[in-house]
Amino acid sequence: MASYFFYGTLREPEIAREILGRPLSGCSPKRGVLYGYKRVYVAGATYPAIHPDADSTVDGLVVSRISAIEAARLSRYEGPGYDVHDLEVVVEGEGAETVRVFVPKNAIKLSNREWDLDAWRRQEKKRFMAGLKRNILT
Repeated sequence: MASYFFYGTLREPEIAREILGRPLSGCSPKRGVLYGYKRVYVAGATYPAIHPDADSTVDGLVVSRISAIEAARLSRYEGPGYDVHDLEVVVEGEGAETVRVFVPKNAIKLSNREWDLDAWRRQEKKRFMAGLKRNILT
């Protein structure tokens, strides 16, 4: 079983539950920080992706005990535009840990606008959730 770093919409318990098929709490989520990356909007979408940026950090959740079936569900959710990289994340109270992180391929167009979870919750979550129910992510 592997650990993954959730830096975007998967940090929302109802989205993680929809994708994983179980509560996020069952994955022992811990706060973590990925150094050397920046989180921005995917161009034309409401969700984020990350890209290397030496001066930036990305906060998120490190989730553990992800089974092979759940990893396949995560890959399907993220889509073919992402590769999984093993990156070092600093886990709150525990130090650095190597975890799996979805990183966009070069074909994914990114905006320059930083993505913020709280702003997303207020402004875009409802639209995103409606798309998730229809299997159309925007």
